[in-house]
Amino acid sequence: MISEKLFIIIAGIFGVLAGCKGQSNNPEQSSPDERFKTGQVWKYNNRAGEDSSTLTILKTEKYEKGDTIIHIRVDAVRMFNPNMATGYSDFIGHLPFSQKAISKSVTQLVGQNNNLPDFSEGYHQWKDAWDSGKGGYWTIDLKEAIEGVDSAMKKRNNLNPTN
Repeated sequence: MISEKLFIIIAGIFGVLAGCKGQSNNPEQSSPDERFKTGQVWKYNNRAGEDSSTLTILKTEKYEKGDTIIHIRVDAVRMFNPNMATGYSDFIGHLPFSQKAISKSVTQLVGQNNNLPDFSEGYHQWKDAWDSGKGGYWTIDLKEAIEGVDSAMKKRNNLNPTN
């Protein structure tokens, strides 16, 4: 739990610094994008060696003067995580993205997951930051965001980001 929390926090910090859009303080509305629905499982333009990786739509939110924010989980990735016994995590539990970035990233709808994993901890950390004006969401391609977070985690631990 601590290692996942650390990973979520680092991913959020990196998101604020690069490829992430801030937000206005306008209240949210409840009209999510029609194409992406909770529980959908998509293939996306993945990194080399992660061909089985998928993203799952966890939640969609539309904001009055902003983008539709799509909250996702990514499975079958290899993310550096020094708090794991193997040194790597094989999933990312929560990432917020713009609908446009997800649209550019996905390649094929491959399924529906009606038993979503609990993502409340990561979502609530993001939502608290969002509500205080300190949170944002990714606006770049998912592949680039994953690579950026992985690189940042490695650099933070003085490792070569290309390993």
